[in-house]
Amino acid sequence: MTLAVTFLAFALLVSAPIRIHAFVALLLIYSVGFLIFNRHQLAMTRQDWLVVLLLSLYMLSHLPVFVMSGFSTRYLAPGLHMMGIIPIYLMLRVALAELSLVRFRAVLEYGGFVGSLGGAGIAVYEVYLLGQSRVDGFLFHINFGYLSASLFFLMVALLPSTQRRALVGAGALLALLATLLSTSRGAVFAIPIVFTVLLVWQWRRIGAVYLVVGLLGLGGLALASYLTLPQVEERVDLTVSEVERILEGDFRHNSAGGRVRLWAAAIEAFKERPLVGLTYAERDALNLELAGTGIINEWVATISRGHAHSQYFETLATGGVIGVVALFFYLIFPALYFLRRSHQEPDNPYWFVGFVFSLGFIVFCLSEVALQHEMIATYYAFVMALLFVLACKDSERSA
Repeated sequence: MTLAVTFLAFALLVSAPIRIHAFVALLLIYSVGFLIFNRHQLAMTRQDWLVVLLLSLYMLSHLPVFVMSGFSTRYLAPGLHMMGIIPIYLMLRVALAELSLVRFRAVLEYGGFVGSLGGAGIAVYEVYLLGQSRVDGFLFHINFGYLSASLFFLMVALLPSTQRRALVGAGALLALLATLLSTSRGAVFAIPIVFTVLLVWQWRRIGAVYLVVGLLGLGGLALASYLTLPQVEERVDLTVSEVERILEGDFRHNSAGGRVRLWAAAIEAFKERPLVGLTYAERDALNLELAGTGIINEWVATISRGHAHSQYFETLATGGVIGVVALFFYLIFPALYFLRRSHQEPDNPYWFVGFVFSLGFIVFCLSEVALQHEMIATYYAFVMALLFVLACKDSERSA
């Protein structure tokens, strides 16, 4: 059942109206029954307890504002979805010896390819046949862009160690096309950032010459996208214009400038209650007080819940120091752990895949509150837990 859910999670991620956490919920129910039936085989290690804690931190860090808000479940919903992965992780750990890396690898690659193909198909249909300026699919266009980019990073990370190079390479190109046509700037700009990190990280292995070639190739891809895709050209030109206006102090009718103002509002919310932050209602009230003061403008005061358009600033405002510490461990720490293990075990491909996938989300969260969306939180936690288990299985096999 885990294989089927994994395939569907990738294959239907952006290409179907069915939310993938519906399939994960079925796997959750199955895993609870599995753990009850096999409870005598469940021997928790310190590593297991750490994973359980990491999957719980989002929810735990929002308990203070949950109480202060009068017990509004909107504060806990994303965290509870992440916690729903705990039984699935524990089931996989119990069944570790029986897991087939060959079958899971095939599911990752075929599922990623089908999902990339579906995303690219929707993007081409909406842009070139319907004439839309941005791709929504069955999601808001920003989420479509982030999720398509996550498929791109997954396929690229699988490429060096795959035996299906044509399939995985085609999947990467299709996911890249879907990401570019989404015109989601946070997703598009994540691509050069992640690739630059990877090239700099691996420069000793690939050599200085290939590092320069890789950076030039990355620049060539960016230029080609700008010249051949009008949607990309328009968004790049708009971004340059907005940045120029921000530097001149003009934040009016400016999406990027609006984000800067929202971040400023989030900092003010943090100052009001640094330990746990403010509730959404308190942030709305604070923004109304601050509107037109020079700190934020009137537009920011109209944004519901003071939505900060950044996981980091949003957590700072509603979560405070406790939330930021939790965010480090559920978002940054996994990437650092995967990176460290990839250095220690360069022949284990799943540590590398986990690092690239998690690095993508670190960058996505710079410009969007990606994990506040329940489906994306579920997807992130499920894939991270799965890649961790597969990496452990590969390490065990190689020992």
